[in-house]
Amino acid sequence: MPSFEVLLPVGAIALYLFDTVLLLYYNEVLFVRGIRRWAFVMSSPLLVAGRRLCFVNPLAPAVAQFRIQWSENDTRPEEESGAVLQEFLAALRPVQYLVVVLLLLLLALPLELFLFGTGLELLLLMASFYGVILVALIYIYLHRGTLRLSGRSFAALSFDALACAPFAINLVRKLALHRSLAGNPIDFAQHAFDAPTFAALLQAVSERVSEEQRREYGQTPRWLELEQYRQQLLNWRKS
Repeated sequence: MPSFEVLLPVGAIALYLFDTVLLLYYNEVLFVRGIRRWAFVMSSPLLVAGRRLCFVNPLAPAVAQFRIQWSENDTRPEEESGAVLQEFLAALRPVQYLVVVLLLLLLALPLELFLFGTGLELLLLMASFYGVILVALIYIYLHRGTLRLSGRSFAALSFDALACAPFAINLVRKLALHRSLAGNPIDFAQHAFDAPTFAALLQAVSERVSEEQRREYGQTPRWLELEQYRQQLLNWRKS
């Protein structure tokens, strides 16, 4: 039986890694706002209960990730307001710094247990961890309007972070995933992504649409709808 000094950090890190994994439908993708530019993350081919596993970088908890969904019949007229999105990202920035601190404290846990064991140093480390969580939650509460959080959503987020402390490292991801992006995501990407990244997105979505076509038996109405969308993606690539 492994000792407590082994089980505690392994369990804490495992819980964090578990919380970073997402389940996406075939027509969902993550738009990622990095330091200087936008990128995207597609889900893997691995299926769980009809959805695909999506693995994100566990060493980058401060990166805002927006869960978007494309549609073959996308008629959404609204567009994402650049000013409103920038306001959201600006409000998110302090939380980004705090989750990086949380990640560093988590990674310091094995070292602390190796050097000092389960004494006062461990209590100080855990108190620091929960202290940072509380600061982050207070800030989120005060800016919940800009962050688009209802009272119920904030309560759920707080319970999640306090009941299982490693989950708090994903506060930035959860806030961005909760918000999503308005309008047609392909139109948004055309304006926000650089040319190579936008071309890669169109290629990835086109391949995903082709995979969905192969699930159909012959040229069904659904197959024809997907083919029309795939051709639309090809025209986007040529333009």
